[in-house]
Amino acid sequence: MTKAFGTRREPRRPRRRLTRAVLILATGLGTVFTVTAPAHAALPGADARLTRAPYLTDLTTTSVQVNWGTTTQSKGSIHYGPLGNCSAYTVTAGNSGYPMTINGVTEYRNSVTVGGLSAGTAYCYRVYTGGSAPVDLLGTLATPRFTTLEPLGSTTPFSFAVLGDWGDTTNSGVDDGSLNVNQANVLSRIGSSGARFALSAGDIAYQGGSQTNYGDLNQTGIDISGVFGPQYWALPGMSTPMFAVSGNHGQNSTYLLNWPMAATNAASGGTYAMVSYPSIDGSNPGSYPTAYYAIATGGVRIYMLDAAWGNSNTGTATGGTCGSHCAIYEVDHDAHWTVSSDQYQWLADDLAAHPGGVKMAVFHFPLRSDDATEPDDNYLNISAGPTSLETMLHDNGVGLVFNGHAHDYQRNTAPPGGVVSYVTGGGGAKSTPVRGGTRCSATDAYAVGWSYSKAKGSACGAAPVPTSDSQVYHFLKVTVNGTTVTVTPTDSLGRTFDVQTYNFAAQ
Repeated sequence: MTKAFGTRREPRRPRRRLTRAVLILATGLGTVFTVTAPAHAALPGADARLTRAPYLTDLTTTSVQVNWGTTTQSKGSIHYGPLGNCSAYTVTAGNSGYPMTINGVTEYRNSVTVGGLSAGTAYCYRVYTGGSAPVDLLGTLATPRFTTLEPLGSTTPFSFAVLGDWGDTTNSGVDDGSLNVNQANVLSRIGSSGARFALSAGDIAYQGGSQTNYGDLNQTGIDISGVFGPQYWALPGMSTPMFAVSGNHGQNSTYLLNWPMAATNAASGGTYAMVSYPSIDGSNPGSYPTAYYAIATGGVRIYMLDAAWGNSNTGTATGGTCGSHCAIYEVDHDAHWTVSSDQYQWLADDLAAHPGGVKMAVFHFPLRSDDATEPDDNYLNISAGPTSLETMLHDNGVGLVFNGHAHDYQRNTAPPGGVVSYVTGGGGAKSTPVRGGTRCSATDAYAVGWSYSKAKGSACGAAPVPTSDSQVYHFLKVTVNGTTVTVTPTDSLGRTFDVQTYNFAAQ
């Protein structure tokens, strides 16, 4: 059996139960306060059987997937309805919860599709156990709500969030299992931002994307519960559906299991599955998660693409003139982005089939980056020539690209024949510096980073040098109003910066 690469075997750690936990909530961009949580679960008011708060995936104009974790196995159900009548309908899972192991503890992963919804409409829901006496797992928690995607052609304004490289228990450069305050604040602010949904640009759940790294409401420790811990995605995820792409961390099936995307993938004819790869550039053959699909809402089409490869399986790739840091870029290109590859052909066909409207793309490896250890991907950008991914995106009207991988913020202007791109790798993983000063690239209009070894910030373009790491951790709020798109970066303190507006009327 070939082991998935990009992961590591985790030492078994003793189960740790919280006796007191701090939950960070945001009631606005400038208000953060703390709440003491009960010992049985660190989500105040939740039933003790709930181990992962309900979180939403695969949002469409007519459906959404509701996912949650429990201590016991049953066919759970969702009570839902339009605002004002939240229990108008009930849908029950077709199967009992699927067993998963988190830090040695067996729990059950539940998932139910709620269908028959109306486009651009707000709904509310609650999650119940199965059996003859169903229990409301949200207990005294407020009823969460979400809004379906806009119908095709709608000009109703909406916004979404973009973040990358998150799900890390490292706090201010130290991974001791304590609360990652910057990440908690970023995720909390997404929840209060009014974003219709969120897009993740890869690398979720450090260090290896395991179920333990994703975690639950009850367990803490080094690399435990960096995503579904109560201070992180638990509250935002109840009302903010997530769409994700893979990264170089977590090249395993857990990513696909935790972020189901069946309806969206089917509607766009994409791929969302474990795919067998032969030896590429001398790498070991194996089966790895492959995910590429398109989201269609209003007049916008968003391409979620697979541009990632695991660090530990690069074979004989050298990274060319870039060196060893770019070996993963080389194998990714040869696996996913040659002219004859399945993904390249799918993207070319889909772009041709959707010639109008506002188009954007999200993928992990950055077209341009002034991070010395996660630099430009010259296998994907226009440096790779007329068949490059960036050239195809530019020539088919894609106006914005969002990347991760580098743990900083960077906005790049479009070079001739290229696309405006953002690096948004400041979702929660340990921040890294940008080159700064005269070493910044000509297209780097605004970038900020942080060095923990030097305890200071760095900047490029028009950006001031950060005075704390909290100014580097961030998400992007992207607001669409017809053909006008505004990108509002927001740091962990709630401060907005480098706000840019684009008009794609001529696209």
